[in-house]
Amino acid sequence: MNKTVVVIFCYNVEENIHYILKTIKKTHLSKNRDFLFIDDCSSDNTNKILKSYKIKNSKIIENKVNQGFGLNYKFSISYSIKKKYHKLIFLHGDNQYPVNKITLIDEKLNTSSLCYGSRKLNYKNMKKNMPLLRLIANIFLTYFINIMFNNNATEYFSGFRGLRVDKLKKLNLSQFANKWIIEQQIHFYFINKKYLISEIPITTVYKKNQISKLPPYDYVFSVILNTLRFSIF
Repeated sequence: MNKTVVVIFCYNVEENIHYILKTIKKTHLSKNRDFLFIDDCSSDNTNKILKSYKIKNSKIIENKVNQGFGLNYKFSISYSIKKKYHKLIFLHGDNQYPVNKITLIDEKLNTSSLCYGSRKLNYKNMKKNMPLLRLIANIFLTYFINIMFNNNATEYFSGFRGLRVDKLKKLNLSQFANKWIIEQQIHFYFINKKYLISEIPITTVYKKNQISKLPPYDYVFSVILNTLRFSIF
């Protein structure tokens, strides 16, 4: 059965989650797919807002302790396999990525094993809206990864992505990190397996509460280290 689950990570996103929920209801995105909202022990009104919208075909997971990105990512993969979904799409609750493009990602997964939103495909918008240091790091790291994997992707760091669950069944999740880098690790794994990967253009958004809190130097170092690990070893 060709069924999709959309997982939306939520942590203190009371200022931004309204738009996502409204769009899902208004455009009937839940008609042909399920939604799983993971509230990672938010300390604001995120959970209250999620419950107030009563999205069709949706479920809310309430973490009693903050799990962090990596563990929630692994839980989502295990959940999609257990529930026998065909496709798994990830979205962030801070509204940094376009919820109205879920359908396009879903359609692309009919032929691709991995599809993600690329801000580089909308470069003028990316250059205008992405903070300069992040723009430089994105371009440099993408260039480095492409060389190491002999690949030609336009970027690797968008959190808006979908994956085929049949490919995820083959993963040994214990071999992947419990931190944010798991997203890139699985991407690199898919490249090594020569799975078909596609991109769609998305806009770049960096407003209040939408900028990553990850330390920039740790981010760059971790990406380089994992690129070497998966491309060489």
